[in-house]
Amino acid sequence: MKTTWGLENAEFLERTATTLGSYDGVHLGHRAIIDHLNAVKAAQRCSRSLLITFHPHPQEVLRKNNTTIKLLTTIEERLEFLAHTGIDEVLVIEFNPEFSKTPYEVFFRETLLKRLGTSAMVVGFNHAFGKNREGDIEHLRSLAATDHIFVDEVPPLIIDDVSVSSTKIRHAIIEGNVQQAMHFLGRPYRLQGTVESGDGIGKAFGYPTANLRIAENKLILKDGVYVARTSIDGVHKPVALSIGTRPTITDSDARVVEAFLLDFSGDLYSQDLKIDVLAYIRPQEKFSSTDALTAAIARDVEHVKAMFAA
Repeated sequence: MKTTWGLENAEFLERTATTLGSYDGVHLGHRAIIDHLNAVKAAQRCSRSLLITFHPHPQEVLRKNNTTIKLLTTIEERLEFLAHTGIDEVLVIEFNPEFSKTPYEVFFRETLLKRLGTSAMVVGFNHAFGKNREGDIEHLRSLAATDHIFVDEVPPLIIDDVSVSSTKIRHAIIEGNVQQAMHFLGRPYRLQGTVESGDGIGKAFGYPTANLRIAENKLILKDGVYVARTSIDGVHKPVALSIGTRPTITDSDARVVEAFLLDFSGDLYSQDLKIDVLAYIRPQEKFSSTDALTAAIARDVEHVKAMFAA
């Protein structure tokens, strides 16, 4: 997959099949749109399939009242997951206040047609673009008909009588419903971060953990202990993942993401770890003593071992 950063670096290519959107999560609903785009590319004999996405996420730029937007995927994660979809090229356009004011007619004709060479488009069922999201499917089809551009709309993907969406997956993550999130994503939810120095408490208990510095705009699961996995030098490692404020040993309200890697010894400081979360074990607890905490951690580790042994 080719990745192009910035519209100014984009290549014009006649007969381009295009889709556009935030694609946060790159979930199964998104995959259905991309699969259809690739099918349209073949049917319309287009030269490439092109996915246009935006960074920062539009909601981060347009948010009101200082509301915080938490995302399922950072832009790096989004591009990594998109690379496995069969798309030919991803164009990342900077989304800023000025860009947000672009009328949909201008973006359609000046960018999609004249700048990129779009001859076919595929969009999701609730798609809209341009200033104030005025470019919905009806407006798009009206514009496209004038320029003889093929447009197709993909219906929502329904799993277990529920339409898949980034919003529903965010709710599942917030609630710690790992299985539902995985069901809609088509893969485990990932937390990715750089290992930084901690206070050594885990090591003192016999369970040295890797403290992860996660991107500020990344959605983190609710506090608790989880079964997870990571990969070191291409080898999968079971992980007991703890998220929370560690109430037994500190009065701080700062949330910490700590990963205890089973069957591993070595220095991970400053390394980037990708943690795939597989299952929820238990909520965060304040124990009566550090001995009780240590015993609980031991049970968590046995839970992880049992799941990977199954």
